[in-house]
Amino acid sequence: MRRYLLKAILCLSVLLVTSGSLQAGPAVDRIKKSGTLKVGVEPGFLPFEMRTPKDEWVGFDVEMMKAFAKSLGVKVQFTSTKWDGIIPGLMASKYDLIASGMTITPERAKIVLFSKPYYDAGLKILIGKKLEGQVKNLAALDNEKYTVLVKLGTTGDIFATKNLKKAKIRRMDSEADAAQSVVLGRGDAFIYDKPFMEIYESGHKGKVVLLPDLLSTESFGLAARKTDKDLIEAFNSFLDAWKANGGYDAAFKAMFQDLTWKKQFPNQF
Repeated sequence: MRRYLLKAILCLSVLLVTSGSLQAGPAVDRIKKSGTLKVGVEPGFLPFEMRTPKDEWVGFDVEMMKAFAKSLGVKVQFTSTKWDGIIPGLMASKYDLIASGMTITPERAKIVLFSKPYYDAGLKILIGKKLEGQVKNLAALDNEKYTVLVKLGTTGDIFATKNLKKAKIRRMDSEADAAQSVVLGRGDAFIYDKPFMEIYESGHKGKVVLLPDLLSTESFGLAARKTDKDLIEAFNSFLDAWKANGGYDAAFKAMFQDLTWKKQFPNQF
């Protein structure tokens, strides 16, 4: 999905392994013994992981991890982490898994162990209403007069850097701030993940326009430490069962179609 990996993280992971900082032993047994599945997330990625004003966790990833923890007979604990520190936090054993709309990429797979994909996404372009009809695709956007916003360190950032040769690229720390900047005219376009973009556009009709083209296809997966193969295998088995028993479809409908979480964020989306 949305997230890019810096080479420095690879060096950090090697240091952590060689220093013996990783927890030893089968991960599932360790988690069952502790009674808690610890999950690293970066809140704010609609509708996967969000933190309500009442400090409650909601979203598709949240529902999925609650169900996975239940299948293991343990409770789940979410740890809020900034994106640029989410993989180092995993390697430092601050949590057992990352479940935060993370795109499966070859670069990340050098450091973490991914689950099978649980969601297929991709990148889209959000433009300001004033550009409707003028900017219809990526090629039209690649003009020196336009400023394109991206979230720092995401696959949107990498895509824009590789494909936009003329447009100005401005990197921001938050997807919400980037989208709002397009609404306010402080940027001409925003390149980011399809689920967030579709929900944002639906709540800002008449202010922004989502272009129809899908710029790329991406798959999201859970990430664990390389030593925790049994934990990933347990999740993969759970995912198959969750889909078979209707749990996946129910969570998808609630989060992506019915948007049941919106009532917990009055006047925000």
